[in-house]
Amino acid sequence: MASAATAQKRTCPRCGGAFDQDAAFCPRDGTKLQPEGDAVVPADPYLGTVIGDDIEIRAVAGVGGMGRVYRAHQRRVDRDVAVKILHRELSSNTQLVQRFHREAKIASKLQHPHVVEMYLAGQLPDGALYIVMEYLDGLSLASALASAGGTMPLGRAIGIILQICDAVGEGHARGIVHRDLKPENVMLVRRAEIIDWAKVLDFGIAKVSLGEQSMETAAGHIFGTARYISPEGAQGAIVGTPGDVYSIATIFYQLLAGRTPFHADQPVGMLIQHIHETPPLLRSWPNAKDVPEPIANVVMTNLAKDPAQRAPNARAFATAIAAAASQAAIAYDNTGLASRFAGSAGESRPSASGIALAQALEPTLDDSFKPPPMPAITPADGPAVTQSDPSPPPTARTGSLVATPEPSKDRKHSLVVVVLAFLLGIAIAVIVTQQIAKHGEEAHRSYVAKTRRALAESRYVTPPGNNVKELVTAGLQRWPDDGDLAAIRSDAAHEMVTRSMAARSAGDVGGALALVRDAAQLDPTDHSARMLRGQYEDDLRALENGTMTTGSPRVLVTAPSMAKPSAPITIDVRILPGNSGPNAKVAAMTLTIFQNLRTTNGTVVALVPVGDAFHFKAEANAPALGSYDVVFEATVDGRAIRAERDLDVLE
Repeated sequence: MASAATAQKRTCPRCGGAFDQDAAFCPRDGTKLQPEGDAVVPADPYLGTVIGDDIEIRAVAGVGGMGRVYRAHQRRVDRDVAVKILHRELSSNTQLVQRFHREAKIASKLQHPHVVEMYLAGQLPDGALYIVMEYLDGLSLASALASAGGTMPLGRAIGIILQICDAVGEGHARGIVHRDLKPENVMLVRRAEIIDWAKVLDFGIAKVSLGEQSMETAAGHIFGTARYISPEGAQGAIVGTPGDVYSIATIFYQLLAGRTPFHADQPVGMLIQHIHETPPLLRSWPNAKDVPEPIANVVMTNLAKDPAQRAPNARAFATAIAAAASQAAIAYDNTGLASRFAGSAGESRPSASGIALAQALEPTLDDSFKPPPMPAITPADGPAVTQSDPSPPPTARTGSLVATPEPSKDRKHSLVVVVLAFLLGIAIAVIVTQQIAKHGEEAHRSYVAKTRRALAESRYVTPPGNNVKELVTAGLQRWPDDGDLAAIRSDAAHEMVTRSMAARSAGDVGGALALVRDAAQLDPTDHSARMLRGQYEDDLRALENGTMTTGSPRVLVTAPSMAKPSAPITIDVRILPGNSGPNAKVAAMTLTIFQNLRTTNGTVVALVPVGDAFHFKAEANAPALGSYDVVFEATVDGRAIRAERDLDVLE
């Protein structure tokens, strides 16, 4: 007869492990747990499946508590992609499905060099939800940490964490909270000379997966997450951007100490620790005893139970880390992103106490000084004359020696009329001024909203007359020093910088340079734009002169940004194979004009070789009125390259 303990266990049909009854999926390989005795290893139902007559699932790449990740091949563009399929049990709730699609749509808009790119999202015929995303050939941060012996050198850890912060901060700037940050959701891949190029996975998915489930129900689902969940998340409360900051601080703690702040045999035990227990000081662990105090303090501050005591978002956390590293004179691995945080770390602002002190200053002696009356001056030929007193004479009262004459009744009446007219004029002027001010405020709000829409739709410099650059410039001429428009200008420049870095990573040097040039022109105070502009200009010159012969493949695409309907357009494409050399094989080359970048259907334009195997041209007629994206994609000796250009078709 089975014991009570055995009766409460559930087993994994794949690995054979036994787990508590409240667990739904295996924490080791993500397989759905079954009552003990029913273990039968099932065949994977999705291997060989073709999604949308285009994406063929070929192999299992990884497993987790929420689902599995497969390596697949996208036939249309001849590239490898990753397909994540969530467990069908999580797809049976209609509300969950709706939320999944909404979050997937939001996540697909994140374009950042340290965020994995998502291509498609949908639902399989059996009801399982799936996403198709960029395939990353690298190690998870969890695997890299294990390979490093459980800890990482401080400089390497800071470099990785700053990349994670910037990626997560991009989501925070767009209102997206990750909610499932952990080493398993960060991939480290190689990009050119950079070995630890971080990519954050699962934006928008974790938020849907956890939903509003109770702690008891969620315990089996968040087994792999319990080590990194925020106190508010452990309590089932709403998790905002400080919750992600807590998770990143926990990962940072683990990279330095070799363990997370809390550990328990069961996930529920870890949830309770996150809610109630004080985390051990980072430097109390042997592996972290030499961590500089400024950095240790930043980590511990952002493990506070109260979200209000943490950094408000991931980029603010990164700024604090960079400032602490500067204070401790620590050099860290710089991927090109860290400079933006270092640039803002040293900014100083007047403190509240300083302002209060200035307001409380006593008047000086000069403020209270009154000149004495001038002495009498006695001319040689006249009586003494004294300086006249500028103050008016006292009003005569009864009993005074001299009385002022009483005004007449007609004069009194005229005076009343004048006063009333004056007051009426003031009232009318106040009303008119209020109406003008109200109209001005409404016009300002409408203008700012229009500019924000342009930013939300990524209309940075096009189309003419309705883009962020022109709207902000015209708006600041009308409302100088307006904080809202200045903030939009800064946000737009930052987005263009991050997109330029993504373009550079994809091999599109020309597109990257155009973006940072526009960003620097839009916001001359953006240090990253100025720095990258010089770097990308050097890269472009080297490519055009043929002096850059090493590195990853690159592509130079020249295309018109504006055209009239049905007018002929010419697109020039020059591929530079980099390390692959003149014998490189170019495959899966496509040039497509999309109505917008996220539509799946577009007009494919034929590319014709010009002179050699790496130079092509395309001739086409401009489509109908509207805004379009011209997208070039190719694979050079197994390395994917991509370039995007805006095309506005106007009358």
